[in-house]
Amino acid sequence: MVLAALCVALVVAGDPRAAVSVGSWAGVRPALAQTASETGDTYTARGVPIAAEADSAATARDQAIAKGQVDALRVVLERIADPTQRARLPPLSRDQVLPLVDTYSLAGERTTDTSYKARLTVRFDGPAVRRLLDGHGIGHAAEASRPVLVVPVYQAGPDRPAVLWDDTNPWLLAWRRQDGGSVLIPVEVPTGDLADVTTLSPEQALAPDGAALAALLERYGRDTVLLAHGVRRGPDTLEVSLHYGSPRAMARTGGQTVSRQAGEDDGAFLARAAADVARRLETDWRDANLVRAGSTREVTALVSLGSFQDWVAIRRELERAPLVRHMTVQAMTRDMAQLILSVQGDAARVRDALARQGLSLTEQGGYWLIGRAGSGVGAAYGAGSGTPLGAGATGGPVTGYGAPTGYGAPATPASPGGTPSGASAWPSRTGTTTGYGTGAGAWPPARP
Repeated sequence: MVLAALCVALVVAGDPRAAVSVGSWAGVRPALAQTASETGDTYTARGVPIAAEADSAATARDQAIAKGQVDALRVVLERIADPTQRARLPPLSRDQVLPLVDTYSLAGERTTDTSYKARLTVRFDGPAVRRLLDGHGIGHAAEASRPVLVVPVYQAGPDRPAVLWDDTNPWLLAWRRQDGGSVLIPVEVPTGDLADVTTLSPEQALAPDGAALAALLERYGRDTVLLAHGVRRGPDTLEVSLHYGSPRAMARTGGQTVSRQAGEDDGAFLARAAADVARRLETDWRDANLVRAGSTREVTALVSLGSFQDWVAIRRELERAPLVRHMTVQAMTRDMAQLILSVQGDAARVRDALARQGLSLTEQGGYWLIGRAGSGVGAAYGAGSGTPLGAGATGGPVTGYGAPTGYGAPATPASPGGTPSGASAWPSRTGTTTGYGTGAGAWPPARP
């Protein structure tokens, strides 16, 4: 019997952002949990230990949380900020950090008359954190990668047979112990059930068999795989080869040799090796996808609208997109909106970011054409009287669409950057290759 998830949150008096998790039971399912890009974990620090002593337990609790929120922000900044530029950010006080906090929760609380201990989880406001880094000229990774499905093939020695889903595969168990520790490039491990066993064998993984890998990815709703092939070269040495990409384009991304530390048992040794690999992937991804401070530029975007509800939904997703820093409505008709977007990154990077929000982006005549994914928006703009006029990333306003009806006052098109009359009617927030090799899947993945 599968138990439904049960989680009760209690709002702590005096601070609506604080919630205490009481407990949960999760059912078993083939699909994996939501990832950082889906839940906002890019800007979340989990399980930060906090402790304080004071004249009373209440004072100790307040002091511990205040210091813990500063420590939690440091965790997030170490994850996303360019390590060569972090020194530009001066030490922040609790009063400076507090406005960046979205929500926080506490677990494992222990209290005496004069002390307080707990584990603190803080979710920060992503746009506010990005503004902080931009203000100090610090580059950063604005969002997480799409999740990567890990296939951990293991050999107990160079001449020993490869194993994958077997209970005797300690490398598989080591990856399962990672428990979602990677955030910027989330790594997920298949359950290894009968369906996985019949879908992909260790021999097929090492070949690689593109069809088998594609079937495994489809089962878990993912599109990128990391083959982590661990070979024991002795009792204290593990050699790891990494191959990354899609089933049609796998690339060897390198490898590393991990040695056992003094006093480490085999399980701890392999778990540390898996953590080292995951950390390297995350670091490589961050460094390859840094958004440089000062790289914001303005583009003119045309948004295809089928209804008022389309506008509400698309506007909401644009506001959530990490690489869209500001949005201004320039002109609007019944079936189209012209926007000025301030974005970070080139069109390809923004396209990938919007795809995660369920939106498509194409370019035509210097304009960015945005619509719901799968709507065929690119073709829609090329026909009829709605062809954009002008050229360049900030071309002239769209004309020829006719007066809008049914959604409030029509907007009079304005020059780029201007404010059109009637724009407030729909308000916007201001502000198959075979074998391994190099090629399309080469590491680091600039846009996985």
